Amino acid sequence: MKPFEITRIGLEDWPKCGAIWNMAAFPYTEKFREQIRAGNREVYILTVDGTYIAECDLVKDNPEYGTVPGRRLYLSRLIVRRDCRGQGYGRALTAHLLDLALERGYREIALGVDKENAPALGLYRSLGFAVYEEAEDQDGEFYRMEKKLRE
Repeated sequence: MKPFEITRIGLEDWPKCGAIWNMAAFPYTEKFREQIRAGNREVYILTVDGTYIAECDLVKDNPEYGTVPGRRLYLSRLIVRRDCRGQGYGRALTAHLLDLALERGYREIALGVDKENAPALGLYRSLGFAVYEEAEDQDGEFYRMEKKLRE
């Protein structure tokens, strides 16, 4: 894995994440843009030599995601560029956000992951997340997972 930087970006830089995922084809792009604008979604990117490699978001104060103010965050949309997967960048970005949540005093962090996404399930389990519910929505079947950061 090459040396990297992790930074929080704002709405003005968020379109650059199109280098990681197809924003035009994703049905929730506008919804996420509004959440960023409202301050409920923080976007973090991992870059290598200035190139966007991975994105992951923290969602707070949004009951739709099961967040609890001051207690529970939601980890959303860990995405690593296809040509950079399997190199540890997703783990590094997720671990950074877990540390950030702990520093901020949160006790729990939750996420949703497609049942068929074996690499992501393996990553999240190895980082201490556990499935607490199976669910289904318009996008398919998924697991809700949670990690206790502190008691």
